[in-house]
Amino acid sequence: MRYFQSNESRSDGRQNSRAGRSLCTVALAAGILGLVSRPCAGQQAAVRGVDPTRPSAPIERLAPDRLRVGHILIDTSKKELLVPGTVNEALTLEFVANPKGGFKAYESALELDTDGVNFNLALILLGLDPARSVPAKMHLDATPPQGDPVEVWVAWEEGGRQVKVRAEQLIYNTQTKQTLSEGPWVYTGSVFSAQNNAYLADLEGSLIGFVHTPAPVIESPRPLNPGDYGANRLNPNLNLKPGTRITLTVRALPRDGK
Repeated sequence: MRYFQSNESRSDGRQNSRAGRSLCTVALAAGILGLVSRPCAGQQAAVRGVDPTRPSAPIERLAPDRLRVGHILIDTSKKELLVPGTVNEALTLEFVANPKGGFKAYESALELDTDGVNFNLALILLGLDPARSVPAKMHLDATPPQGDPVEVWVAWEEGGRQVKVRAEQLIYNTQTKQTLSEGPWVYTGSVFSAQNNAYLADLEGSLIGFVHTPAPVIESPRPLNPGDYGANRLNPNLNLKPGTRITLTVRALPRDGK
């Protein structure tokens, strides 16, 4: 599938004026909640990843340091969010997670109970900044994406106990016989289509990826795994069955030791 991106989002993270107005609203809302330190400079500063043509879920404050956006719970004191989901029946993987009903479910390990807009909004409310991101330019981009670092964890119930693993452990390469190397993921914020200004995380149906594509909101900064298409599978050692309910956690990490 061909990927598209807007020249504005690829150059300096800014969109057209209609997008800018909507995105400033989100940035200002986050500022009012005291969750981001960088103010919105009029209608020109835009936060990548909020589709101007559709509303996001209301931001609900549950406690001084707890918020909810749709099904996503946000803890600003811990700098983390939790979102429920299920295990997909996918034989070949290029993504860790797709949005609810997302097109990329056939090659994603998990389906999360959210969409791209709300997932990205929740990450912005954690303080992640799309202005520091450099998404992939194409599918299988040899240059790793850049962005604010995060950890991603997946938990589920098994035999009356909770199992929790790093997202890296979900992805098993049949040629190397290894999972992805342990380490941070990066927040890229996804991009917009140059053709119709659609938000690619929802248009393409992917939230978290590891093969360096523009659409995911979170991507892997690791070098691409060796092997042909089909070499990456859901780790058989985890014994995860399709339909198993899971909780995915994203935790914002300190940037450059700060």
